[in-house]
Amino acid sequence: MDDINIILASYPGLGRVRLCECNSVHISIGPVTINLAPEAFSQMAVLIRNAMEQFTEIAEAKGSGRGPIRAFEPKHSRFTN
Repeated sequence: MDDINIILASYPGLGRVRLCECNSVHISIGPVTINLAPEAFSQMAVLIRNAMEQFTEIAEAKGSGRGPIRAFEPKHSRFTN
C-alpha cells in the first residue's frame, strides 16, 4: 500500500477515518486517534454496529418512540476538530 493516504470518512466537528501507507486505519475523534490493522478495523465496525442495534432496542423499550440518534448539525467544541 505504498503512497496511500485516503480519507475513508469524515464528519465535520467529530473526526475522520483514514487509510495510510503503513497499512493501518487511523480513526481520529477529537484529540484521540486509534490506529488499527484493517482486520481489526473491520471487527470494530461489526462491534459498533451490534452496539448500535442494542442501543436502539433499549431506547425504544423505554418508550421514547424514536431512535436514540437524532439528526443534528455538526458542532465544534474544544474536544473535536
